[in-house]
Amino acid sequence: FSRIESEVRLPEGYTMKVFGEQQSQEDSNAALAEGMPLTLLLIFATLLLLFRSYKKPVVILLMVPLIFIGVVLGLWVTGKQFDFFAMLGLLGLVGMNVKNAIVLVVSATRSRIVPVLMASGTTILGMLPLLFDSMFGGMAATIMGGLLVASLLTILVLPVAYCIFFRIRSPRAAGLQVSGPDTVDS
Repeated sequence: FSRIESEVRLPEGYTMKVFGEQQSQEDSNAALAEGMPLTLLLIFATLLLLFRSYKKPVVILLMVPLIFIGVVLGLWVTGKQFDFFAMLGLLGLVGMNVKNAIVLVVSATRSRIVPVLMASGTTILGMLPLLFDSMFGGMAATIMGGLLVASLLTILVLPVAYCIFFRIRSPRAAGLQVSGPDTVDS
C-alpha cells in the first residue's frame, strides 16, 4: 500500500484509504499481536501451577524464541508471506513447542527424543498438502519450518539450558540413568 501511496498523486483534498480484505487482515493481525503477551503470561502461569517453581517454566519459555528461526527460514525458503494464517500457525507452533519442552523437562531427554521427533515429524508431513495452497501456504510454511528447527534446537538446547540453570554438572548428579558403550554396569 505504501508503494501505491507514494506513486499515485491525488488531487488536493482527497485521501486514499485501504479497506476490504487488506484492512480486515491488518485488523486481525493487530488483534492477534496484541493478545500475544497475555497468551505468554497465561502459559507461564499455567507452567508455574504445573511445576510449583519458576525455574522450569523459565527454561521452557526460553525455548520459544527458537521458533522464530524456523519460521523465518520456512517462509523464506517457500517464498510465502507472514499473513494472518501464518500468524495463526505461529500461535499453534508456540503451543506445540511448549508441549515438547514440557515433555523433555518432565521426562528424561534420552527416552523422549524419539516420541517428540515423531510427533513433530508427523505434524510437518501433515502440513505438506497445505504448503501449496494459496490461502494456507503461509501457515503451513510457518508450522513446518518453525516446528522442524524448534524441535531440533529444543532437543539440543533445552537439556543444556536445564543443566546450566539448575547447575547440574553430570547426568548422574541429576539422577539420570546413564548407559552406553563406555559405562560399566555394577
